[in-house]
Amino acid sequence: MSSAPPPLAASTQVELTTLALSNLTSAFILLGATSALFGPLLVTFSHHFAVSLPRAGEVVSVYFVGGLIGVVPGRWGLGHSTGRRVLSASLITVAAGSLCSGLVHAWPIFLASIFLLGVGFGALDMSINVLLSRTGASGRAHRLSIVNAGYGLGAVISPLLLVVVHPGNFAAVLVGVAVIAVSLTTFNAGVHAPALATGEHARRRDAPATARWSIIASFVAAYVVYVALETSASGWMSAQLQRGGYSPSVGSVVTAGFWVGMTLGRSLGGALHRVLSAQRLILGGLALAVVADLAATSNRVALVSYPLLGLILASVFPMGLVWFTRLLPHDSDGVTFVLFAMMSGGVIGPGGVSFLVAHFGTHAIPYAFAALAALDLALFAHIRRFVTPG
Repeated sequence: MSSAPPPLAASTQVELTTLALSNLTSAFILLGATSALFGPLLVTFSHHFAVSLPRAGEVVSVYFVGGLIGVVPGRWGLGHSTGRRVLSASLITVAAGSLCSGLVHAWPIFLASIFLLGVGFGALDMSINVLLSRTGASGRAHRLSIVNAGYGLGAVISPLLLVVVHPGNFAAVLVGVAVIAVSLTTFNAGVHAPALATGEHARRRDAPATARWSIIASFVAAYVVYVALETSASGWMSAQLQRGGYSPSVGSVVTAGFWVGMTLGRSLGGALHRVLSAQRLILGGLALAVVADLAATSNRVALVSYPLLGLILASVFPMGLVWFTRLLPHDSDGVTFVLFAMMSGGVIGPGGVSFLVAHFGTHAIPYAFAALAALDLALFAHIRRFVTPG
């Protein structure tokens, strides 16, 4: 069992009230619900905007391009303002992008609105994870797991909601997302997060510069591939099943099942971490992911293996942050850089799958997932060469 990481400096440690922690979880529920809309709606977007399915898949890539760019103003905000203000600004950006997405009718303007929504997503996702990584060492793994489980919960709700309201009414759902995002800004008062003392963090390095950048680069590579896998799976599994003869409702339910597995796995993350190290949870999950993805080459088996995929991937993201903070306990700049770079996975993964679908059809989808899982397993295994500071 892993020992606790060294404490953060008191001047940079974040304190959260119970209400604030609940609000961060709610924000992640909203992000999960929004992100999970796109996969079940790809076929609907194709029909509604009269574009091809591979072109409709551009929505996911554009969303994550916005997410990648959104990390930059979010990180600047954390360095120059309080965490409370950064969270509120990020939620307002989410609301603006979502509202515009629900009201426009032209495909280029819709993509621009999705981009803005992605900017808010990137800023909010990065801000919450950085703030959680700056909380006290005791219970940090639990907080990261529980709050990130909110993302999975939202992603469960979203496809099921589409079954109820019908995919053709996606515009009303996007407007609803905007209303919820604005309402969440009123519950950030319990976030006590001073601006990051950038100079102080620059002095509090936990490793020589060469070793530090080797660690950061290794985690960047591993997280980029992980995000490519998660976003590709959640975005394309429904399209695979629909083109395999199943209804859009079945695709939505299976996508929801993927996120149910993700939510359950992350909810149990803190308890599992008391028994298994972060490394074992990550490597074991990715090994099983390869098996689940290859099993999904059968559309009938995919109805079960894709929900299982969510369960076995659940610990990779939060436990990766725990692993990173054990190697570099005081390096918030490093965490931010990892979270910034990983957003590119949301562009590379779905974009790569779109390319494969355009050339080889939907039969290539599960093989692409398996290849990403195998590559990520190798990248995380390579990180084991770094030694945790005493």
